[in-house]
Amino acid sequence: MTTMRFAIAAVGLALLAVGGGACNLIDFDSRNLQNQPDDMPPPMDTPAPESRTCPVVAEATPEYEAMCRHYCNELEATLTYSSQSPELVGTVAQSCWELRCVPRCVTRDLCSQQCHSLGYAYQEMCRDVEIGPDSICPVTTDERVAACMAGCEVWTPPVDPNAPPPPVKD
Repeated sequence: MTTMRFAIAAVGLALLAVGGGACNLIDFDSRNLQNQPDDMPPPMDTPAPESRTCPVVAEATPEYEAMCRHYCNELEATLTYSSQSPELVGTVAQSCWELRCVPRCVTRDLCSQQCHSLGYAYQEMCRDVEIGPDSICPVTTDERVAACMAGCEVWTPPVDPNAPPPPVKD
């Protein structure tokens, strides 16, 4: 008996769907299902707010530009050491300059982080290579990272007059 009830219910639902009773449940023709007039345009998508917080520095001084150029060169070196850069030499650095340095998006902290990434890539590349002047790895990983960090120290951010004073050291 339950099989017969199931069959009757299934046939009834099928007839309801075919007969148009369910046309408001399924939107086959992009019809307006909210009972709004058809002449109203669909709501516009609002653009996402810009998430970039550049510029992080007030002005591009020659020292900032030197630090940022150094950052871009080390970014390219990192990608080259890790075999991730199929581009011609200088292409990544120039693109970095245009996309990150011109709008002043690079901080000294970001430059330092890049040096640590470079150190990891350099260490992996030099894993089984003898360190020496005639080698692909002329210096140790620590020396390579230290040279990178020195390039990041070229620029000193200006002091913010509204910043709180540094804590007193005991």
